[in-house]
Amino acid sequence: NAAAAARGTAWLVSRQAARKITRLYDSYMQEAGIRATQFTILSQLMLRGELPIGKLAGILGMERTTLTRNLTPLEEQKWISIKAGDDPRARMIGITGQGRNVVRRSFPYWSKAQAHIGKLLGADGQAALKLLGSRNLE
Repeated sequence: NAAAAARGTAWLVSRQAARKITRLYDSYMQEAGIRATQFTILSQLMLRGELPIGKLAGILGMERTTLTRNLTPLEEQKWISIKAGDDPRARMIGITGQGRNVVRRSFPYWSKAQAHIGKLLGADGQAALKLLGSRNLE
C-alpha cells in the first residue's frame, strides 16, 4: 500500500534525520543565543571571507530565497554586512567584527554538539553522512 511504501522512503527518512540533528545542534547553540543555521552562515563567512549571496547559498546547500530569509536577522543584529557587488544585482555578504565575536563565543557549544552527534552516529554513521553529503544527487 502507498502509505506503507512512503513511510520508509529515502526522502522521509533523510528529512526526519535532518530535523533531529538540527534540533540537537540548536539545543546546544541555544546557550550561546544563536541557532545552528546562523552559526553555520557566520562561520562560513569567517572562513571564506566576503561572498556573493549565490555562492554562499551554494556552499551551504540552500536556496537563495531561504538564505536571504536567514540573513535578515543576522543583518539586524549587525553580525553581517550586505552590500552591492561589482555587479549591482549581486549582493555581497560579509561578516562584521560583532559576527566574528559571536562565532568565537559560540564555538565551544558547537563543539559539544559535534561531539554529541558523533557519539550518537558512531564512526560508520558519520562516514555515511559525509559520503551522502559529498555526492551529487542531481
